[in-house]
Amino acid sequence: MDSSNKGPRLPIDRKHYEAISHTLHAYQTAVNEAAIVSITDIKGNIVYVNQMFVDISKYTEADLLGRNHRLINSGYHDKAFFRNMWKDISAGKSWRGEIRNRAKDGTYYWVDTVITPIVDKKGRIFQYLSIRNLITAQKENEQHLLNARNQIEKREQQLNDAQGVSKTGSWYLNISPERRLEWSTETYRIFEIVPGTEMTYERFMEAVHPADRDMVNKQWQQALKTGVYHIEHRVATKGGVKWVTESARFEFDETGNLTGVLGTVQDITEKRITEDSLKESGILYKSLFDKSPFAIGIVDKKTLRFLEVNETATVLYGYSRAAFLKLSADDILVPGEHKRSKTPLLVKKVPDGRSIMLHRKKDGGILYVEPSIRPITYKGHPVYLITITDMTAKLKIEKELNAVEQLRQKDIIEAEEKSRSQIGMELHDNVNQLLVASRLYLQRVHTYSEKSKTFLKTALDILTNALEEIRKLSASLVTPISGNNNLKDSLEGLFRSYELLNLNIELELNIDEDTIKQGLKTNIYRIIQEQFSNIMKYAEATKIRIVLIQHPDFLELEIADNGKGFNLQTAKKGIGLTNIIYRAEAYRGKISINTGINKGCKILVRFNTSQVRDEL
Repeated sequence: MDSSNKGPRLPIDRKHYEAISHTLHAYQTAVNEAAIVSITDIKGNIVYVNQMFVDISKYTEADLLGRNHRLINSGYHDKAFFRNMWKDISAGKSWRGEIRNRAKDGTYYWVDTVITPIVDKKGRIFQYLSIRNLITAQKENEQHLLNARNQIEKREQQLNDAQGVSKTGSWYLNISPERRLEWSTETYRIFEIVPGTEMTYERFMEAVHPADRDMVNKQWQQALKTGVYHIEHRVATKGGVKWVTESARFEFDETGNLTGVLGTVQDITEKRITEDSLKESGILYKSLFDKSPFAIGIVDKKTLRFLEVNETATVLYGYSRAAFLKLSADDILVPGEHKRSKTPLLVKKVPDGRSIMLHRKKDGGILYVEPSIRPITYKGHPVYLITITDMTAKLKIEKELNAVEQLRQKDIIEAEEKSRSQIGMELHDNVNQLLVASRLYLQRVHTYSEKSKTFLKTALDILTNALEEIRKLSASLVTPISGNNNLKDSLEGLFRSYELLNLNIELELNIDEDTIKQGLKTNIYRIIQEQFSNIMKYAEATKIRIVLIQHPDFLELEIADNGKGFNLQTAKKGIGLTNIIYRAEAYRGKISINTGINKGCKILVRFNTSQVRDEL
């Protein structure tokens, strides 16, 4: 080509070079703002660090330049860790790993590190580029989760030990999404099945004594309709026939669908041997009577006075035999718990259908017992034979099982809140800043055609929308309460985001926030936030009322709207309502929902804040 054709292309090349230079500078700025960067020679001596490296390590640039990278070695990783790293990068490969470093002030920090070899024109490595992201908070969260898991495993072991002492196992049938049957270690021991064996209802029925299978299956099918399951039956084990008693608590969702069953099983072989022997022979074997592990008493049918008690009864109740024979059945009842009756079987029903009595020991202590009463003839007179099963430890185990499940839910929620906050801050502090920088560079670009202006305006609009969406997302992920705001300020901030919808929002708070734990306040905020989302999506409401009242032993939260409501009996439970119920139960909350077609909706949650434990 002639010189006339070459001349006009120089300005275009210069503009192209300047554009590339600006772009590279923008990339370098973005990386320096978002990552920790250093460059070393092939021996690991530092030749370059960016400002973020200086800020995180707390060393000055002068401290670092010329020094070996071992300066920030924390001693956490063994020699093999770094030997493998050097093996890869010396071979020209990139290496990635998580490293714990030590800052100048002795504190530790974790970084996700990528090391890339830099080669010269001849392909020889002469430097190494390291780019790191700070992950200290993420590693701390992982450790918190591990500690929580270890604590739960410890409590589960304690429960297994307690079940072994009381010969009471537990089981859980998960109806949805799959019918999975879980047994505790003690349950496997009672049935003499290898722990860890996968269990199903069919496998359980195989262990039931053949003569009792039809009866057990009928009782179970009936229980699925009534929600009450309490049964005694035999099981065929390798060691012989055993008698067990089973009880269960059925869990239903708000539409009446069964979701799970929590049950207990107790080995009562010795108890049944005692009762059957007395019934079949009609003879009171003194040794068997006294040494039975169950408290046994014989009571006059008319006067209800004790005619005989065994040694277990004297130990359990604290009376001597002579003192016991001066008492009547009414004397061991807790005053006010039972009304006078013609028989000593004065009981009250518990949710799973069992008959539980409250008895009083000599020292005033309370026993939770399950009585079994049979009319017999003793020395020619009609009497009652009463066999007492001490249920105190068993009921305590059931309560502990519920407490472990509640703690698991609470740990999951708290871990989720930490992760949400971390993600929200990362979006705001890193990604958002990169988008802002990109928008500034685009605004400085000089355009030379209307088409370029259109493209530039479109790009700026997209960046502006992305910034707004990330701002909203990070704000929703980070709980306002985690900052300096209290619950009242945080809720008012939430309500302001709905001002343009012309909603009439009433807020009534009567609480002392200093006495409420941070986790509970965060949970209350999330419940209100979730229900607001539900109302906005479905209710078409014009008025919303939120009331939070603090009482000595509980917090009461009410969220009511005047929207179109729904049929609570037939409506499927959505994710939003499921999250509300899950969060309420995790903090000892009981929830009730009052709604109907065109009747609005009112959700009432009562959180138990009392530190006083029941006697169980």
